[in-house]
Amino acid sequence: MTDGSPEADASSLARGPAWKTWAPWVGAVGVVSWVLYQVPMGEVIAASREAQLGWFFAAVLGGVAFWFLLDSFGFSLLFSRFNAPLSWSEARTLRGVTYLLAALNWNIGTAGLVLFLRRVKGIPALRSTSSLLFYAILDISALLLMGTIGAAYLETSEDLARFGTVAGGIIGAMLLFLVVLVPDIPEWGWLQRLRDWSVFRTPRAAGPRDYFVFLVLRLAYFTIFALVFFFGAKAFGLAVSLPLAMASTPLILLSGALPIAPGGIGTHAAAMLYFWPDAGEQGAVVALGLLLPFALTGGRVILGLPYLAEFRRLQDAAD
Repeated sequence: MTDGSPEADASSLARGPAWKTWAPWVGAVGVVSWVLYQVPMGEVIAASREAQLGWFFAAVLGGVAFWFLLDSFGFSLLFSRFNAPLSWSEARTLRGVTYLLAALNWNIGTAGLVLFLRRVKGIPALRSTSSLLFYAILDISALLLMGTIGAAYLETSEDLARFGTVAGGIIGAMLLFLVVLVPDIPEWGWLQRLRDWSVFRTPRAAGPRDYFVFLVLRLAYFTIFALVFFFGAKAFGLAVSLPLAMASTPLILLSGALPIAPGGIGTHAAAMLYFWPDAGEQGAVVALGLLLPFALTGGRVILGLPYLAEFRRLQDAAD
């Protein structure tokens, strides 16, 4: 049992086997050690000193502010459309609090969002999870679309140029999944039972306009990541073209989402080192990759802190 407070709810989310807490940090140490074995620490420090860190942090903070506003707006539209009315102000509060939760425990941000929507708006967990599944489908689609567009303009990187072919196959598989899942035909018994699962409620309820609107929103969201990578690379003296940034963004973000290190610590640097081999000094690539997750987390915490008191008031009003 919890006492009903946000802090108690967050604590209950964080509970679990101890290894789930420390294992990602062990993974981060391992990945960072491997990266620094490939590129000596001295080169990384020298590149950091020569980088235009002011421009780098400005790009990251600008990106975080844009993501925060756009993501909150998207959540407001999403949950108001499929679950319960959620104003943009309320969505900003929820997004700010989950930024803080994710900073404290990197794998409970989404779970915290589901829990708070249930407590504040009375949205059943499976229904909000269904809406987040719909969002995730469009996240993947937007990332693959952006990566395909970027890869189409690449001329020198065979690895990234092949991304377009792989992305096309994944998009095809997702379309097949939706074609089978969303309509009521064929009316096979086992397939209809699968369609009736609560977790598929939102993807089935969404219409073509919903898919289009939210795809555009998520494409805008991830395009800012590509721009942050592009301008961040410039700050470190790296020759990363915009198409290369667009093509590599899905792969870099995927590396950060792998459950082997919290928040992309080490994995961002490893991915950039692999996908940007000709961008410039390797020390600069690693320096950017190592600083990025800390800058992103710091920016999110800055945006999240003012919303903790507002969330408490919102939660008290709902009780």
